[in-house]
Amino acid sequence: MPATNSTVLNGAWIVQKVKNVDLEPFDDLRFDFDGGTLYGSSPCRSFTTTFGPDLDNLMFSPFQTGGGLCDEETMVIERDFMQQIGLVNRMEVDGEGQLVMYNFDQPILWAKRLAG
Repeated sequence: MPATNSTVLNGAWIVQKVKNVDLEPFDDLRFDFDGGTLYGSSPCRSFTTTFGPDLDNLMFSPFQTGGGLCDEETMVIERDFMQQIGLVNRMEVDGEGQLVMYNFDQPILWAKRLAG
């Protein structure tokens, strides 16, 4: 059964895939979870948001972004990436240890735990 408590997320994760977003041009996009707070990096900026403790019905709020600018193409991809994260209302760590973020029943983001 998938884990549904925010404590299982604590630590660093590398984003592998995001629905409808081409991540090919970017190096590791990273999430760091710590006690109901998500710290993340997108191509140009960083962000922070809170959630939980229940992973089955959540909303990331408030969503704060840090500075940084990139070229126009990268900024468009980053906007799409951030929009997908804003749609997340459920997360789980599946039986294989992969983080999957959902918008209702549609998976929209996949990440793996950073080894270390």
